[in-house]
Amino acid sequence: MTKSLFLLTASAAVLLASPVMAQSQNVSMSGITVDYSGDVAGNGEFSGATVDVSGSFGGDLEVSGAATEINAEVGEDLEASGGAVEISGSVGGNAEISGGAVDINLQVAGRAEISGGAVDVSSGSVFSGDVEIAAGALEFGGHAMSGLQIRFGDMEFSGRADQAVDLEGNNREGIFRRRDRSEIEISGILDAGGTICAHEVRFLNGAEVNGPLTVLADDEPDYAAGFDASNISYALRERESCRGD
Repeated sequence: MTKSLFLLTASAAVLLASPVMAQSQNVSMSGITVDYSGDVAGNGEFSGATVDVSGSFGGDLEVSGAATEINAEVGEDLEASGGAVEISGSVGGNAEISGGAVDINLQVAGRAEISGGAVDVSSGSVFSGDVEIAAGALEFGGHAMSGLQIRFGDMEFSGRADQAVDLEGNNREGIFRRRDRSEIEISGILDAGGTICAHEVRFLNGAEVNGPLTVLADDEPDYAAGFDASNISYALRERESCRGD
């Protein structure tokens, strides 16, 4: 009798533990407040006013909310949007991120598209594929291993770009005909040069330009003492605009 009770108890314990141990195939959650932590074999989809997601996802991850926080390992593609977006972790595929205020500490194997009013890309971020960023105010401290194209209002670049960059200040003329006053400060490394166009360009201590770089600006760039500008060629940009239209 005692042995039978032991076997029944053990069987019940196994039945209770199994659902906890098993990975979910796909997870979809929505609500005013969404808080999820776990490992998902398939895709994850979350939306709400406040969304906090952590864990691993074998497939795609899609998150949207007024305030969004993500700390996840994503096997395939990531799509995140919100008023305030904070992301850390890794993405095995492509990443598409947009928000009013965006903070990123992310490793992306594929292509990355990022847009926001204020964007901060930390020094721990690594992009293996091409990166496109559009931001009003940008701090970029990451490592771009492939193409890097940025449209900005004001920008601080303290990161590293392995290939030629395309950095362009926003044309603010629009319907109000406001003059472009885009600014960029560089204290990072441009290994293959490229093109920079802005109202004002400054090279600070720590900056390196190791390939041919063309600077289009309203005045010649400012250089920190001792900076090697031998790879830089300057030209006055036309009509206080980076675009010909």
